[in-house]
Amino acid sequence: MKKIGLVGGIGPASTVDYYLGLIERYRAQFGDDRYPEIVIDSIDMHEMIDAFGQNDYDKVAEILLNSVENLKAAGATLAAITSNTPHIVWDKVLDKFSLPCYSIVEAAVEAAKQNAFQRVLIFGTEFTMSSGLYDKAFDKAGIHPVVLSKEDQLAIGHIIYPNLENGIIIPADKEKMIAIAEKYIQTENADALLLGCTEIPLMIKAGDVSVPIIDTTQIHIDKIYAEYISMI
Repeated sequence: MKKIGLVGGIGPASTVDYYLGLIERYRAQFGDDRYPEIVIDSIDMHEMIDAFGQNDYDKVAEILLNSVENLKAAGATLAAITSNTPHIVWDKVLDKFSLPCYSIVEAAVEAAKQNAFQRVLIFGTEFTMSSGLYDKAFDKAGIHPVVLSKEDQLAIGHIIYPNLENGIIIPADKEKMIAIAEKYIQTENADALLLGCTEIPLMIKAGDVSVPIIDTTQIHIDKIYAEYISMI
């Protein structure tokens, strides 16, 4: 039997969304009393954040590679990282993974292409936004990335961590995030908002802003599930 492996804990709340989302998709296809085999390796979020803060990308890569090895040892046959920010080192680790591993960035960009979005506003952690992770991916796909100012990146980053990363939603923070989004939607003619952090969908939902959202969490879950189903 095939088994899904999730590199989780970054943060815990969105890891739960992945777990439940995969089960919901499986039950919708096969029946309410069934669910797929899933194993989670929950890593230390603070250790990873510290490594990013020190620009120690080798350490980040080591954490991810060790986590995938743990998943393989637990019987996983495919894997995914349940967070956007670690994908900053994707090119460094992809060929070293001991299991097939599926990128949240690639899945999100493909969804944007399928919906014919032209100018996508990018939200994420400070690390994700400042790294150019999605900027480069959208540029390569012929989609214009709308990038926040450094000040607004900092504001979004402070909303995400530590509260939202831990599943804490503060109404005033949601209003602030929406206001920042609408500013760029109006001034930069953005036609979609990328929720490039797997915790942001805990706060921002479809209809909260005046353009469609690209929910990287749900898109990634769809990708993982499709790959899993193709293997069984």
